[in-house]
Amino acid sequence: MKFVALVVITASEYEDKLKSVAKEAGASGGTILQGRGSSSGEKKSFFALTFEGNQTVILYILEEKLSKTVLKAINKEIQNNPTDCVAFTTPISHIVGLDREVLKKFEDSIKQENDL
Repeated sequence: MKFVALVVITASEYEDKLKSVAKEAGASGGTILQGRGSSSGEKKSFFALTFEGNQTVILYILEEKLSKTVLKAINKEIQNNPTDCVAFTTPISHIVGLDREVLKKFEDSIKQENDL
């Protein structure tokens, strides 16, 4: 079973909406980090997005297949509504400490897919 970290960086005012979108797509919970950008006085942009003021970083640890579903849902939201956001995944090669119930749920879903 492969896991990835799904990272969502957004302006704080979009945090609740993006958490809701991720939850509806199957993400059961994440870690919220509050932050702010740093610049030398000029407005800086990242892939044409300008982040000013308070920002939120939402970190999800998800099974790889689920992460694609959640990322697609977030992408749909930011394309259909004006939302300053960047989201990406990165692979996790080793992980410990995941909730056993969550692991069991993933294992059961994989078994069901293999039985089809």
